[in-house]
Amino acid sequence: MRVITHCPACQTQFFATEEQLNQHGGKVRCGQCMQVFDARAQLVSINEGTENITNADGNFKEDTPAIDSAAPVQATPEQEAPDSVIEITAPETAADTAKQPAYLGDAIKKNRLRTSHATGSKSRKWLWAAASLLMVLLATIQSVYFLREEIAIYYPQAKPFLVQACQKLSCTINLPKKIESIAIDDSDMQEDADHPGLVHFASTLINSGHHVLAYPNLELTLTDVEDKPVLRRIFKPNEYLPAGTNIAEGIQAGEESRIKLAISTGDIAVAGYRVFVTY
Repeated sequence: MRVITHCPACQTQFFATEEQLNQHGGKVRCGQCMQVFDARAQLVSINEGTENITNADGNFKEDTPAIDSAAPVQATPEQEAPDSVIEITAPETAADTAKQPAYLGDAIKKNRLRTSHATGSKSRKWLWAAASLLMVLLATIQSVYFLREEIAIYYPQAKPFLVQACQKLSCTINLPKKIESIAIDDSDMQEDADHPGLVHFASTLINSGHHVLAYPNLELTLTDVEDKPVLRRIFKPNEYLPAGTNIAEGIQAGEESRIKLAISTGDIAVAGYRVFVTY
């Protein structure tokens, strides 16, 4: 004969037989909430109990076993179990089957976090890449601006583009000035026989460097018989170079440029000279 008992803790109802209850003195453990209780003390009538007993698909079945015989279950530290009980397993309900295991929920959450983290990482990588590219571009432009003259020296084919860019940026590209690469050679000074107080100075300007250089200024000092300076003047390139010379193109590497000057000394007696180049 089967009877119906219910768990006083969770109110879940179960089928049981007299034989099952007699095995352990009526002590059973609820398979739903794990509460140990006296099944005999919680009996309900058949008419009242069958309305609330369902199986997994929500329909009552008379032959659905609700209690399985089992070995005694060890009690937890919080609750001392009776000498021997049997565990009652409640019939599965639709709500129970819909529940997902906890570990599955954790795995889904972790997967979502990983996906979100991966998406965020990709976005940050693209931002860093764009920022790095912009910084490199700005650094390149800045370097070209400040090194435009050196670039024009070593890469002459780039000079026209640099000149066009400077026209928009209101900058200039000047020729390099390396005075150590400019030399004066074959200098000479003679008095004009037909014109007293007039001397003729001649010399050669040489670019001994490997690149085109700007024409330097020429500093000429005239001295007396005691080698003391009596006259001094600085001549700019347009004053000592032959007419028609393109000064903006500078003096090419290895090029020699002839210098001829006519200097009026007036009544000052001149015996010698010193010549220097400077920028």
